Amino acid sequence: MGILGIVYMLIHLTAHQGEVMLVRRYGKKYGAGGMLFNGVICLFAMIYFVLTDWDGFHFLPELWVYGIINALLYAAGFYYAYVAYGIGNYFLTNTITSMQFMIPIIYGLVFLKEPSNWLTYSSLVFSIASVILMCYARKQKADQSEEGNSISAKWLFATLITLFSNGLISVVAKMQQIRFDKQHSNEYMVITLAGAFLFLLLMGVVLERNGIKKTLKQGIAYGIGAGMLNGLKNGINLALIALVPLSVLTPVKKGGGIVFTFLVSYFLYKERYTKLQYLSILLSIIAIVLMQLS
Repeated sequence: MGILGIVYMLIHLTAHQGEVMLVRRYGKKYGAGGMLFNGVICLFAMIYFVLTDWDGFHFLPELWVYGIINALLYAAGFYYAYVAYGIGNYFLTNTITSMQFMIPIIYGLVFLKEPSNWLTYSSLVFSIASVILMCYARKQKADQSEEGNSISAKWLFATLITLFSNGLISVVAKMQQIRFDKQHSNEYMVITLAGAFLFLLLMGVVLERNGIKKTLKQGIAYGIGAGMLNGLKNGINLALIALVPLSVLTPVKKGGGIVFTFLVSYFLYKERYTKLQYLSILLSIIAIVLMQLS
């Protein structure tokens, strides 16, 4: 990845953890208005890209196509995750949707012909094993009452839409960068986040209309902070996508996220992990090392 890639990755992971901490704090303190609150996050993430644009906006016609597609992916990923987790088994839903990171890897290796060797594929095996183990370990610590949730056609549809929507976000971003020679990233994200904000606002009005004032009053400060960190995270992610092959970036980002989350939860929240979770973290570290050596 190089020194610059490592620095970008550390900034990305730090911004992501900061966003998660604010969302977690809001959820524990108030715990309501998911659609509207995430709409606020999208709004201020969009404002971040407006404020960090230095050369003026150039909304080319074709750019709108990529931006709107990405906005639909963002919105579908959030909404259908909301549906899938609401009606299905948590462990099964979490395991399937966690495999979204394989989609940009397959795109990079198969369609972009990114260089690979046995170390690359070994890293992917360790990454997949790490994700499955972490999901299973979380399931063991979760409320067992969720085990009774049934598998239905609606759940399967929502879970697969979540999987492919979230997985395709990095693919569309890479396609946009190739088409526009790594330019117009801010415009692309403004269109994406504005579209996601409008969708979440609409769904919030439909599903959470009784708590609109309360959610906005309680969540605005958290939403501003989380939105700005989301913008920084997405901005750095676009820089990483331009700098590092997707087949290298995706497993490193996934593994780094697991390790970073462990460090924050262990030292800041004083949470203790099970043996399976420690094994999952070890597998993530091995995957990162193998990918760096490939």
